[in-house]
Amino acid sequence: MAEGTTLFSEGIDFLKGKVNLPTARWDDLRHAAHVRAFSVAGITRDDMLTDFRVAIEKARAGEITFADFRQTFDEIVDRTGWRFNARGSTEEERRAWRARIIYTTNMRTSYMAGRYAQLTDPDVQRYRPYWQYLHSHALHPRVVHLSWDGKIWRADNPIWKIIYPPNGWGCGCDVKALSERQMRALGKSGPDPDPDLAPYDAKDPRTGQTETRYRGIDRGWEYNVGQEWLQGVVPTELREPLPSFGQAGPVRALPAMPEPKAVAASDLLPKGQEPTDYVKAFLEPFGIAPGEDTTFRDKSGAVIGISQAMFESRTPTGEVLGFKADKRGRGQYARLLALAIIDPDEIWVDWVKVTSGVVLRRAYLSRVSLPDGRSLLIRFEWTKYGWTPITAFETTDRYLVGGRAGALLYRKK
Repeated sequence: MAEGTTLFSEGIDFLKGKVNLPTARWDDLRHAAHVRAFSVAGITRDDMLTDFRVAIEKARAGEITFADFRQTFDEIVDRTGWRFNARGSTEEERRAWRARIIYTTNMRTSYMAGRYAQLTDPDVQRYRPYWQYLHSHALHPRVVHLSWDGKIWRADNPIWKIIYPPNGWGCGCDVKALSERQMRALGKSGPDPDPDLAPYDAKDPRTGQTETRYRGIDRGWEYNVGQEWLQGVVPTELREPLPSFGQAGPVRALPAMPEPKAVAASDLLPKGQEPTDYVKAFLEPFGIAPGEDTTFRDKSGAVIGISQAMFESRTPTGEVLGFKADKRGRGQYARLLALAIIDPDEIWVDWVKVTSGVVLRRAYLSRVSLPDGRSLLIRFEWTKYGWTPITAFETTDRYLVGGRAGALLYRKK
């Protein structure tokens, strides 16, 4: 069971509720974003993601083995020429290592998310209110995980928000539900003392932002995959997979957006300035100037690149023609555009077909009440040039609601 190969519908449902998201690195997404997104670090093409996803879903359903998945991995690499990061001194070792990481990570997270759904069933918790941490007994165990082996804590203990497995790459630990009688049969009169989970601050190696870490938990794994799936930022009415390209999605009753944030006239920039002035005003909240670049982790946990390139107008071959910072007169809202990314009301992601093909549109929605009563809508599309702002309209509420399509990755509480 080290890879979570036991079959049950909840684990399958977990995978089916994901949406493909292209990423350059594994930590481009964090926590809740990983729960909602299907990604393979280094893959930005949806066709490749879909091939991997189909194979993983078949494995989760018990239709193929790891050997079959490894064959699919080789076929994708040979067909596309994908240059992937991996460990190993030979091509065979590198392929075996990377295929195993992709397979094990998805199998374990889907298994443990499904287990959480089972363990938190009201009837199960009524008769089995205790959870026991079970170490995988790996040949090279993590010392902290091993220290938790056999320990019992109540199912509603907040520690499970942090230590519910998997707790790192390759972690095969599990959880077992116990009744009062079963706990006492193990020689315990009550739950064990809580483990030492004193958090400590560390830095994101790319963004420099402060992160909370816990001893024994690998970076990026300090969350409960099952709880995020069932109770996280993605509301239940939006857990269905996205429709295929060109197909209309189901009509869904969406909850109201947060009330608009009022801004003063001083928050707007003067009209008629040079485009470079507007670009500078947009970059300032991120702590950079024109010509510099940085990465920013948004509220959904994803990392996006921030630079003046977001406002560059290019030819199909990539040649820079100038800046589109004042396109449709949006230049005066440059600071508000930045704040919509930093503190959005909602973040949506959806696949859309445009002139150049199918792209991933990332929408940062912010209801901002301008002095004249208008509001802003910001969209970003993933293209071969990176995250590019496509439009920033001042819109009516009706138009704003129309932009709430695809998968909801974040909603302000």
